[in-house]
Amino acid sequence: MKVYKLQICLLIILCIFITGCFSKSPSVLKTDKQEKNKWAENIAVLPVENKTKDNIAPGLLRSKLFEELYFKGYSKISLETIDQKLESLNIIDSKGNAGVIAPQILKDLVGADTVMYCTLIESNKPIGFVYAPVTIYLRCEMRRTESGEVIWKGQYKSTSRNFDFTRKGLEMKSCKAYESVIEEVVNKILENLPYGPNLQG
Repeated sequence: MKVYKLQICLLIILCIFITGCFSKSPSVLKTDKQEKNKWAENIAVLPVENKTKDNIAPGLLRSKLFEELYFKGYSKISLETIDQKLESLNIIDSKGNAGVIAPQILKDLVGADTVMYCTLIESNKPIGFVYAPVTIYLRCEMRRTESGEVIWKGQYKSTSRNFDFTRKGLEMKSCKAYESVIEEVVNKILENLPYGPNLQG
């Protein structure tokens, strides 16, 4: 009798365990699917809007963003392809400057799921008597091409302080710091961007 009761208890526990597993499975699968759908497979990186007098930084920032997005697991959409398509519609000029571009346009032009818009707000590298600071301030956001919804934002400002007793020394340090600051700004901005589908498995 005791053995029979023990078997009944074990059977009830087993049923509860199995029911619990089956009841949790759908929610886990749904969560995984929703998580992957939050981020697109490919991102069209538009020319950086330039609000400064620095005509070099926008191109460097865009190229760096393009490479880092690939390393974060997003498929590449060639910058040249994007520019050629925009130029054909007179949306971008020969200097690489673009006007206001609706996200939906990029979906039709290059098949992008998401568009990255970036603005260079500040770029300063003055050469003083013994001091040559380098400052870069960039702001970015990502929008879905289908709806125009903003799904991510990031911004970062960095300043490198360089000292030397000669102007030539300051210029060399400023030039070296310029590239380092650009790299730091891009890395910091993309720090909180989720990994893309190519790294999610």
